[in-house]
Amino acid sequence: MALCANDAFLYNVIYSTAGMALATMISVVIISYMAANFFRRPEYEAFSSIELYQLAVSAFLFISIFGATCFAAEMTELLTGRDPYEIGKEYLTFINQKMLITAASMKAAVLRFQYHAAWSMRWGPAAWGTINLTFPSAVLFERIFDFLSIIIVPFTASLMVQQLILEAIQAVLIPFLLPAAVLTRIFPPLRDASAFLISVAIGFGILFPYSYAMHAYIVPKMMEKTFKQASSQQFEERLAQQYPNFMAEVSYSKFFSLESILFDPLLTLSYLLLQALFLPALSMTLTIAFIRSFTKFIGQKLG
Repeated sequence: MALCANDAFLYNVIYSTAGMALATMISVVIISYMAANFFRRPEYEAFSSIELYQLAVSAFLFISIFGATCFAAEMTELLTGRDPYEIGKEYLTFINQKMLITAASMKAAVLRFQYHAAWSMRWGPAAWGTINLTFPSAVLFERIFDFLSIIIVPFTASLMVQQLILEAIQAVLIPFLLPAAVLTRIFPPLRDASAFLISVAIGFGILFPYSYAMHAYIVPKMMEKTFKQASSQQFEERLAQQYPNFMAEVSYSKFFSLESILFDPLLTLSYLLLQALFLPALSMTLTIAFIRSFTKFIGQKLG
């Protein structure tokens, strides 16, 4: 992660600022303790003991949070050779490219079905003959693929928004929000807000991108395995049972390949919708649940 990789920013800015904040509050505690003994005010002494405990907790949180963050980043780069943010962004780029290819295939299918749906044949003499569509079932599939090509647009936008969210989180939460949240806990008036900010920074800065790294490890392998096991022949046989006239026309005309026009785009679309709808909702649910529980832990158990 950028925070752990930048030693100059880590030592010269964060550590020095944390040292100055701790020194300031320690001075306040010492003055309060001296005032308690001089003026015989027990509430000042109680304030000093409480704040001394809170300073120790803040120092522990500072060391443990930054240590765990940098350790997780180092272990991830050691095991995978890449940052979890980069893994998530590369995975979303891969899914987005698949989505664009599928959208282009859908639009090509719409144009092809529109073209063949317009074919007609005349039977009988000109005055008393009838005009029939050569491929009447093509109209049905043209409407189906036209609908699918329309609904792909918001799903593609969802993938782009997820990429922007990861970019924003990488640029703001860990380098700036997490240090500010830990440092503000040192000061009593900001302690309650600090618990929530720490939970948000850890949840969205660490847990959220690691969930995308998990998706990147699972989904492409599932797609590869499914494409190997799935058979376009089984798909054509099942389609022939449901639409026998259409399959007879396709077999007779040979004007397109069912595997390239129907089977591959629909199979790819089923996995793309998984990342566009379900998996980001799962990541967000886990992150929000972590934020709520960790905020209560910091506020109630350590507050």
